[in-house]
Amino acid sequence: MLVCVTMLGKDLDISDSQFLEALERYLEELLHARIVVRAFEGTRSLPSFVGRAYRLYETYILGHHCIIAAKLGDTGTPADIAKHIDIIRNVTDATVVFATMSITAHNRARLIGQGVPFIVPGNQLYIPDLAIDLREHFRAPRRRQVAGLSPAAQTVLFHHILHLDRNLATPSALAERLHYSAMSIGRAFDDLVAARLAETVRHGKERHISFKAEGRRLLEEATPHLRSPVRSMKFVRGSAFSAHLKLAGETALSHLTELASPRIDTFAVAASDWKAISQAADLVETDREEADCIIETWSYDPAALSDTNTVDVLSLYAQFRDHRDERVAMAADRLLEKLPW
Repeated sequence: MLVCVTMLGKDLDISDSQFLEALERYLEELLHARIVVRAFEGTRSLPSFVGRAYRLYETYILGHHCIIAAKLGDTGTPADIAKHIDIIRNVTDATVVFATMSITAHNRARLIGQGVPFIVPGNQLYIPDLAIDLREHFRAPRRRQVAGLSPAAQTVLFHHILHLDRNLATPSALAERLHYSAMSIGRAFDDLVAARLAETVRHGKERHISFKAEGRRLLEEATPHLRSPVRSMKFVRGSAFSAHLKLAGETALSHLTELASPRIDTFAVAASDWKAISQAADLVETDREEADCIIETWSYDPAALSDTNTVDVLSLYAQFRDHRDERVAMAADRLLEKLPW
């Protein structure tokens, strides 16, 4: 288990409650998830000087139990901090995160150089054990130009058009349904806002997305930003039916329109899942002439948007709308007639 610890000194310039509020607010804004920080109850297992020098708190970050060690007054030297982090880590078997309200650029560089995780609310979150290095001062502006939607943003858009579930309008609510982290969904919100397709508002601590148009009009406005979900195509020996994959490509298009069926079936899988699924189902890449089926690896999970045996119609439309074969492009256009606009 990964445990993150933040240390808080007793010579504080602000109150404990003010620090905890600032820490929770900063983490929630960055990670787009509900964060609750509370006192750590295992202080007695640590050397007494740690309890005198720091105050320990715990929370969950990206699903990992984290114990936070914060010091808001005289932070001490980075070398001392690194030693104290190691002591706490050895006793608790935890990933320990140092927290402070301010830090010099020199000391920040030294902490990073020694691999010490730290949080500076309003400035930086650095936890290499969890692959996090977020600097708020250098984050891209939300009104940036976008050449195409990110996979997560396109998934959020398509889910909204296909399902119109008003209860799924926050990162935490959409994350589980679409197989992303809440942080990735939060960034998808940023992309959709940048593309001028949506806006977001906060209700309490939750960020909600609201699209500026609905139905066919929303899709028309989004079309210039759409990308094919297909990353690669693999010619495969073996049966993909045992892996319970969605029919995709021209196979799915032929099932949903009057387009003629291709010689062999095409299936889709999230690119991140391909290796595990190919091993479990004994699917082996081969030449086109020897293939039993075609596997498309997608930039997002095709199962997240479809409850049928084929991939969703909007992803197919994004894939084939500009196809060089006019018959295929026309079939893609006919897919939209199946939606209850």
